[in-house]
Parts: sequence; structure tokens; C-alpha cells
Amino acid sequence: MSPPGLFNVDTREEVAGVTLALSGELDLSGEQALEAALAAARVLGGRLTVDLTELEFIDSSGLRVLVRLHNAAVSSGFDYTLIAGPPQVHRTFALCGLDRTLAFAA
Repeated sequence: MSPPGLFNVDTREEVAGVTLALSGELDLSGEQALEAALAAARVLGGRLTVDLTELEFIDSSGLRVLVRLHNAAVSSGFDYTLIAGPPQVHRTFALCGLDRTLAFAA
């Protein structure tokens, strides 16, 4: 288990695709780790799910990675879903209007 606040990506291969479960604080220091995990998940194929339920914090660096994911999905035609995080994390998406742009699960 990672120390509190330390960003971590747990990759789970499932029948229908890959789930990336993010935890800790996603800021500039975690950007490259998330980019690498997303690239590896895309290679595995199938539906991509990014689970934010254990994320404690996200800043513009993390938002930028998820916007790039969205743009790649739109241009390449693959499916992805974000599972919303706790209120303090989801508020960051809402303040930017990204809660209405990115593919959050219902």
C-alpha cells in the first residue's frame, strides 16, 4: 500500500478491457506515470475505464492528461469511461466544465 497522498495507478485487466484505478494526489509529479499507464492500457485493447474513486486530489496536470485521453478517444474512435472521484476531486472537473465534456459514468 502506498503512503497517503502518493500517486499510484493500479492496472486491472478484465474481460471487457482495462481499468486503471488512480489513488493519492495526481499532480505534475504523477503525470508521466498516468500517461505511461494509459498508453500501456491502450495497447492491451478493449474498453478503458479510469476509476477516480480513491483519488484525493487532482490539479491541472492531471486534468490535461485526461483531456488528452478524451481527445485521443474522439479522434481514434475508442471507448473510455471515467468513474467520478470524491466531491473534492469531482469539483475540479465541474469548475472547468469538464464534468460535461469527459465521458463520466452515469
